[in-house]
Amino acid sequence: MLKLVIALVLLAHGVGHSMGILKVFNLATVNPAWHGDSWLLSGVAGATVTNAIGVLLWAASIVGFAALAGVVMGWLPASWWAPLAIGSAVLSLAGIVLFPVAFPTVSTIGAVAIDLAVLAAVLWLRWTPADLPA
Repeated sequence: MLKLVIALVLLAHGVGHSMGILKVFNLATVNPAWHGDSWLLSGVAGATVTNAIGVLLWAASIVGFAALAGVVMGWLPASWWAPLAIGSAVLSLAGIVLFPVAFPTVSTIGAVAIDLAVLAAVLWLRWTPADLPA
């Protein structure tokens, strides 16, 4: 049961990144305070490049966290866990740092908490899905 809960949290976290993509393509307004800009990139790279970077970060995070859910469930190779977990969490955090107001504050706090928990689990606790009971 715990395996399923962890997999669902990872999957939901991944899917949550779609909110940024929806705003970039003006399909939804997730946070009315955000207009698609980045405090770091917009002035230097322009809107098109800034949006492309955001979409790439969020799309990679969606795929990464969905794949992590698959690893936890045993559907994908266990050897993917650490590199995929670290990469997905770092990309997610990069998106948050570059676009801090892209999501509602509660979503941002939750996302940071999950990203940090994943990094702590892998890097500090050396946890793997194999540590879960079957």
